[in-house]
Amino acid sequence: MTARSLRASVLGLGGALALVATGCGGSKTGASSMSAASLVRSGATAFVSIDSDTGSSQWKQLDSLAQKFPGRALAIIALKAQLAQHGVDYDKDVKPALGPQVDIAVVQGPAPSDTSFAVLTKPDDGGKFEALVKKLNSSGGSGSQAVFRKVGDWYALSETDQMIGRVLAAKGGKTLAGDSSFKDAFGKLPGSALVKAYVNPHQLGTLIKQSGTSYGSAAAAFDKLDFISAALSAESDGIRVHGAAQGSGAGTILGSGDYSSKLLTQAPGDAFAFLTFRGGASLSSAFRALGRPLTSLAGIKPDELAALLENETALWARPGAVIPEFTAILQPKDVNAGLATLDKLARLLARFSSGTFKPGSERTIDFGQFALHYGASNGKIVITSAAGGVGGSGGSGEKLPSSADFKEAKSAAGLPDSTNGFVYIDLKNAIPLIEAFAGLSGSSVPPVVADNLRPLRSLLAWSAGSGNTRTFDAFLEIK
Repeated sequence: MTARSLRASVLGLGGALALVATGCGGSKTGASSMSAASLVRSGATAFVSIDSDTGSSQWKQLDSLAQKFPGRALAIIALKAQLAQHGVDYDKDVKPALGPQVDIAVVQGPAPSDTSFAVLTKPDDGGKFEALVKKLNSSGGSGSQAVFRKVGDWYALSETDQMIGRVLAAKGGKTLAGDSSFKDAFGKLPGSALVKAYVNPHQLGTLIKQSGTSYGSAAAAFDKLDFISAALSAESDGIRVHGAAQGSGAGTILGSGDYSSKLLTQAPGDAFAFLTFRGGASLSSAFRALGRPLTSLAGIKPDELAALLENETALWARPGAVIPEFTAILQPKDVNAGLATLDKLARLLARFSSGTFKPGSERTIDFGQFALHYGASNGKIVITSAAGGVGGSGGSGEKLPSSADFKEAKSAAGLPDSTNGFVYIDLKNAIPLIEAFAGLSGSSVPPVVADNLRPLRSLLAWSAGSGNTRTFDAFLEIK
């Protein structure tokens, strides 16, 4: 077993448990008397806690959702067969070897190569845990072998004993459970969840800097955060990811102010996708990073691009004659200056795509089989794939807020009226459109895939909050 495959086996155990347990009707119950955070050293880079109590309300809710997918039974069978290839049986080997909680801790050393991790659990049967590790090691062939260390009633599993030593706190030393940022981070999460995760942003920023990648500039944003946390939970009508970020940099990453979308009322009722956002400091910084090439190629300054998106911007997609119709609404303070910036971009796109640019009150970039049109309308800039759509934007007809599908999705997800921007996808109607488009192109979606996409109703994601604390949510509606 190579180090990479060993790491995948160890870290993938929680995912395997999730799929198998939903079909096995596991009856393990009971809560851990303590978290493994009480064993992990203070200042850990990341900590993930997985609910492995298959009798908990979260597991029962997850199983109820899984029942809606025809492929659930086949997935369970396939996963059990995969375990069997390693001589492992879920009921006899896996379930008794795990406690009601499985935790994963990551600790960053002086260099990226010093990153250590450990999987920790308090098993119902310590002998079963040791036997499971032995089976996995023996089935992996020659190479790296998983090792474990017993700490009281807990077990820590990793690639080497040295890694375990780096993750665990020294005797009498400070632990992650005592870190105020960790306690605050988990305090922002729901009490019951399938998975809870914590990230130390300062450690993550250091890791990014040490990696030597082109993303080193992102580390500055993390340096201004106290923590990032997130939870995955099952609800009666879907799956939710809820998280939080705290610190002066939270506004830079997740937006600095909530607003009620005015452009939502202009989106047509049959739109199957909608996005609203407002430009901010982070967007301006991104444009500045592109400043030199844009200025040299098209004579566009970063501030000119940022000005296009300084107020609320919205994009939506709706069914079209052959392909979906796309529309974007921009609200720069100076519409004429915004159009001049878009003219420069349009000529640049036409030049590099062998397309043509046609000026006028409704400008057009013709790419051959596809064209974009843009112009001013009612004090805004409209960009659309519909010919003549600039003047018709915001016309009569049902609007998205009145759509039954949107109202259902908003209610299921709990989307607040004021956010820092959100994205909505009507999966119930978007998926058939994608399938139809695939048919026109000569391909098709396999029936088994199509059947398992049917329960998906919608996806809504947004950020919100005030001050230095921002939250983010993503809700997948299943019905």
